[in-house]
Amino acid sequence: MVSVVSLSKKFRPLEAKLRRAGEAALARLKYKRANVDVYLVSDPAMKKLNREFRRKNKATNVLSFREPEKFPHPEGKGQYLGEIYLAPEYVRKSGENLERLFHHGLLHLLGYTHKKRSDRIKMEKAEKSLETWLIS
Repeated sequence: MVSVVSLSKKFRPLEAKLRRAGEAALARLKYKRANVDVYLVSDPAMKKLNREFRRKNKATNVLSFREPEKFPHPEGKGQYLGEIYLAPEYVRKSGENLERLFHHGLLHLLGYTHKKRSDRIKMEKAEKSLETWLIS
């Protein structure tokens, strides 16, 4: 299940589209019982998160926070993967695709990285696979 929450009224129209994109991506990746929370935030809020958690004093397009291992979930409704924060204004100004960045964040929650070249190649391949499948 993908929960999308807008922290600003102006982002509410994006919620349903991102929820559908997320559900489709989770199904494609065979995580049908997984749960992800997505937050749509302003550029200043994203800058604050980026500064606090990555020590970078600037806004960014997407941040992902994986669920700590063995974190208790008494509700027991599938695997909780973590949280994704998206900055729609930043994404629009940068000419990027919000759904693609959502998938990028989701892959980070699933353990993909792009620190090393080999990791980046694997992640890009997974992103391309998702994009190709979802378009067709």
